[in-house]
Amino acid sequence: MGIFEQMKQMREAFSQLGNIKEKQEELAKRLAQIRVSASAGAGMVEVAASADGTLTNLNINPIMFNADDKKMLEDLILSATNEVQRKAKETMAHEMKNVLGFNPSDFEGVFNQLQKDGGFPPV
Repeated sequence: MGIFEQMKQMREAFSQLGNIKEKQEELAKRLAQIRVSASAGAGMVEVAASADGTLTNLNINPIMFNADDKKMLEDLILSATNEVQRKAKETMAHEMKNVLGFNPSDFEGVFNQLQKDGGFPPV
C-alpha cells in the first residue's frame, strides 16, 4: 500500500472519530474489564491481566515451592508475564480498532515516511 492510500485511510479514520473523549473513556472501561491469561511450565505458573496491561493475578502451583530450582520458577514467571502482556497488547489493538474505528499504530508507517521525506507531499 502506497503512502497516498495510507493517507486516505488515515483521513477517513479521523473523520469517523466523532467525539474522541467519549470513545477514549469507553475504550478505557472496556480494556479494564477484559481479561487475558497465559501460563508457563505446563500450567505451573499462570498470570492474568486486564487488556490495559494491568496484572491481576499470579498463580503458582504449590509443587514449585518444593523444588529447589529458584531460577526455573523465576523463568516461568517471566515467561508467563511476558506472554500475558503480549496478549494484552494484541487485545488492546483489537479493541482500539473496534471502538475508534482504527488502530493508531496502523499509521506509524505513514508518519515515519513523512518524517523521512521531509513532510507532506505536494497535492
